[in-house]
Amino acid sequence: MADPVLIVGAGLSGAVLARRLAEAGRPSIVIDARPHVADNCHTARDPQTGVMVHEYGPHIFHTDDDGVWDLASRFATMMPFRHQVRSTVGGRVYAMPVNLLTINQFFGTALSPDEARALIAAKATPLP
Repeated sequence: MADPVLIVGAGLSGAVLARRLAEAGRPSIVIDARPHVADNCHTARDPQTGVMVHEYGPHIFHTDDDGVWDLASRFATMMPFRHQVRSTVGGRVYAMPVNLLTINQFFGTALSPDEARALIAAKATPLP
């Protein structure tokens, strides 16, 4: 039997490497500075509420790579999610990051891309 491969870090990369090695019949030892796996993606159940808590903030998994999606889907049930960022100014909600839709929402217009460029150029203040 081959000597185990030492993997430093139990985050996503370390977990994938350990899994791939295991599937190839190679043993591995995974170590991490934190007392848990998954690094910044770690979740733990709150003992008082039973709610799963993202200890390092919320994370959204997204990829356009079918191989990555297939691998991740083997180990977790994916929930459909559409990430949308919005900003509220003066009680009105705007699309973010700023794009043509945002400009038209903010100014109450239906500008074309060229018209929006002209508007921005007219309103821009040169920096010193």
